[in-house]
Amino acid sequence: MVGSRLYILCGADEQEKDRRIEDLQKKFFPPELKELNYTLLHADDKDLTPQKIKEALWCVPTPGAQARLFVLRQAHRLPPALKGFLASEIAAAGDGAAVVLDVADDHQLEALKAALKGARPQVVRVSSKASSNVFDLGRAILGHRPDAALEILSGLLRSREKTEKIMGAVFWQWEHFRDERRLSDEIYKEGLKILAQADKRLKSSSSAFGRAQLILESLVVRLSYLA
Repeated sequence: MVGSRLYILCGADEQEKDRRIEDLQKKFFPPELKELNYTLLHADDKDLTPQKIKEALWCVPTPGAQARLFVLRQAHRLPPALKGFLASEIAAAGDGAAVVLDVADDHQLEALKAALKGARPQVVRVSSKASSNVFDLGRAILGHRPDAALEILSGLLRSREKTEKIMGAVFWQWEHFRDERRLSDEIYKEGLKILAQADKRLKSSSSAFGRAQLILESLVVRLSYLA
C-alpha cells in the first residue's frame, strides 16, 4: 500500500471521527455494499488476532466497491507484536484495502507513524475537544434531555467505557441528586426501580455489546423523562 489509502484519524472528537469514516464509506462503496466491504476492529479487544487483521486487509472488495474499508479504533493500544504485524501487512497490501487507524493525540500519532516503518499515511485531524464523560450523562438526564443523553452515551460506548462504570456513575448521581433535593422522593424511588431493572438485565444478558447498549439506551431515556 503506497499510502494513498492509509489514513490516521487524530483527535478526541469521536463524533467527528465517525462522520469522517462515514464519508470514506461513501467514497469507496454504496450503502448497500457496506456489510460486505467494511470491517471495524478495536485494538484493545482481547480477542484481536493477527488472522483477523490479515482477513480485514486482504479480503477482495465485492463488485461495485472501489475498496474494502478497515477501521482500527484506538490503534495506539495494539500490543507491540501486533503493531509490527499490522505494519508489515499494510506495507504488503494492495489498493483493494483502505485502512483507517484511530489515535487520540499527537504523542500517539507519532508513535504509531514510527511503528508503521516508512508508510506515508494521510493524517486527518479532528477536534481535540474533551469527550463527554459519565457525569455529563447524569446532567443530561436530570435536565430532561434524552437526545443529549443518548448522544453522550453513544460517545462513551464508542470510547469503550465499561457498562458497569456507566451504571455505577448514573446510580451515584441519582443518589447525589436526591441528596441535593433535586428529585422528589417519588421520582427518586421510581428511578431506583428503573436502575435496578437495568442492572438485572445487564447481569443476566447472554449477549455482549449490542444488547448492553440497548439496555443502557432504554435506561437513560426512561430516567430522562422521569427526572
